[in-house]
Amino acid sequence: MMKINTIVLFLFVSSLYACFDDKGNYDYQKVTEITIENIPEVIEVLGNSDHIIVKPKVISSLEGEILEDNVNFKFEYKIEIKDGVTKSGQKWINLNPLGTLNLDTLATFAADTYAGWFIVTDKRSGVQASTIFDIKVSSPTYEGWMVLCNEGEQERVRMDMIAVISAERVIPAYDILTPLGLPELKYARGIGFYPNLFSNPADVIYVMSEEGTFKLDKETFKTNVSWNINSVDFIISPVNENVVCYTSVNNETTSRALACICVTNVGNAYAQVFGASGAAFEHAINTSERGSSPKYKVAPYIGVSMARPGNGSSALLYDEDNKRFVGWKYGNDDDITQTLTPVADTENSLFSFKTGMELVYMESTRYSGGLVYSILQDAGGKRYIYGINMSNNGFVQEAKYEDLNAPDFDKATLFAFHSQFPYMFYAVGNKVYLHNLGTNTTYPVNNIALGENETVTMLKFNLYRQCSLKDLNNQSEEFMARQYELMVGSYNAATPDNNGGRLGFYPVDGVNNSVTKRIEYSGFAKIKDVVYRERR
Repeated sequence: MMKINTIVLFLFVSSLYACFDDKGNYDYQKVTEITIENIPEVIEVLGNSDHIIVKPKVISSLEGEILEDNVNFKFEYKIEIKDGVTKSGQKWINLNPLGTLNLDTLATFAADTYAGWFIVTDKRSGVQASTIFDIKVSSPTYEGWMVLCNEGEQERVRMDMIAVISAERVIPAYDILTPLGLPELKYARGIGFYPNLFSNPADVIYVMSEEGTFKLDKETFKTNVSWNINSVDFIISPVNENVVCYTSVNNETTSRALACICVTNVGNAYAQVFGASGAAFEHAINTSERGSSPKYKVAPYIGVSMARPGNGSSALLYDEDNKRFVGWKYGNDDDITQTLTPVADTENSLFSFKTGMELVYMESTRYSGGLVYSILQDAGGKRYIYGINMSNNGFVQEAKYEDLNAPDFDKATLFAFHSQFPYMFYAVGNKVYLHNLGTNTTYPVNNIALGENETVTMLKFNLYRQCSLKDLNNQSEEFMARQYELMVGSYNAATPDNNGGRLGFYPVDGVNNSVTKRIEYSGFAKIKDVVYRERR
């Protein structure tokens, strides 16, 4: 018995020593703890304009502050749409493919609230720390100048915007419709805009191109292939034709318009007459009998009185096949509102409405209460300017300008007529000219200085369309004067990317036949059209 106890004691002592020896063979290292500081709970940015910037402070319990160049640590930033206080289940998007500690990336996301996720990983031990923060992306589309462009050699349709966030903050945002569902399109033609005081129909915004015209959501600017105007505003969808010109015939009150009229790229015109619920474009109206097949092609221009509130109930179009003016009038007879009629000559006319010439350009103004200017060219290449007043019942001949003292006027393709002064602006290459119609004198606008690689791509006056914009929103006189500034879009072909477009705003001096630059914005593609997004 004593022998057995001695053996047990020996084994116990041997085991104890073995434990002490084994303990010395382990390397008990402390595990690092990672803390993250300096990330705000909420980051607010303007979509497609502001950058999401995060500069966190990462601290290791063993190594102190972890800097950008520490190769032992991995940094990740992810983003996901946030649904209330929970994550939506949508796949996280990597915000920082380069894996840098600090984040600085353009907020190319639709307006919404997102959950941002910053993750730090110690690559040696696999220890991680993370923090979640909110990213609120606001929309640059609420108010400001919509800038429709053609991008690159392929002429991809792109909309930029000069977003008016406040009177103090006006900033450009670029390519805003790509993340909002606009289909891939080429050859932009213009922006169709009809602001409506009431909600039915709501404000209408269309992006028009040779390959399709799409309505934008009036609040978010979201769109998709199902929002093609042919599907949403026509009773019978046109086949193989796309709307390229769109305008409203304004009412004499501050309510909705009398009608909207459009022209397609194959030369058909359509009228959407309001007054009854469910108003839509019907059959082509370039015919003498409602519902019959079109009899001629019309040019992609629509002349109306731009007086606000409206003082006319007519629209002027041009028959390209028979080289004559044709008219549309509002009335209670549906057959009349769904047809066009040749405008008849009267005694002692300044000119014949059956001109026999090509229509080069047409523009609606407020000059003389609602004058529409038309530029026509005869077979010999000589150009004329006709002024037709659209107030009251419209089609009143008011002015004819011929033998114009205007250098290179026959080469010009871009024009703009002022609504307060008898001025026509035109551009040839990188030169802009001011022609005083009253004195038949032309002034080169030398302070619109463009380089040798630049070309003017647009001239325009953006007349506000909302009937009571000033009264309803208590707008300043300065803001209301913006609509009479000459907008000059230009493009620098030497720009290495597709962003060589500039847009300048020039108040017009009606005494000294001159303009001065107020402000200019850059970074656009080739500017095709600019329309101010008015708010009620």
